[in-house]
Amino acid sequence: MYQFRHPTFSVSCKTFGETTARGEALQSLAATDSLRHRFFAWRGASGRRYVCSVFQSGEDSFIADVTNGVVIGVAREGATSRPVCVFLAQERAPGDRHALRKTAQELGVAEWHVHFCADATTLRDLSASLLN
Repeated sequence: MYQFRHPTFSVSCKTFGETTARGEALQSLAATDSLRHRFFAWRGASGRRYVCSVFQSGEDSFIADVTNGVVIGVAREGATSRPVCVFLAQERAPGDRHALRKTAQELGVAEWHVHFCADATTLRDLSASLLN
């Protein structure tokens, strides 16, 4: 794991090729075409399940305006979702779309998973599970 530093925020990152984390689609939405791809759950190191809203990398404008939550950059390899970075939305400059796009390009982010109303404790729990 390494720290990616951008002038406006820092991102905890994992290099490609390391062990993938455990995530899962929501079974309750499996039969719904319109919602099943908009939510995903990740387990923290504590075992707690965190449900996230899913946004495509092209939805950077919305993600850049998020001010409270844990943001997970996710690379896609076929049907597999693999987290490549995680950060607190409030740690970066609001509205900085350029930095977000640059991070997405450098790390191969295909989706942004956001757990809203998160704090530093949630970030630590998810980071420990997703990136270690």
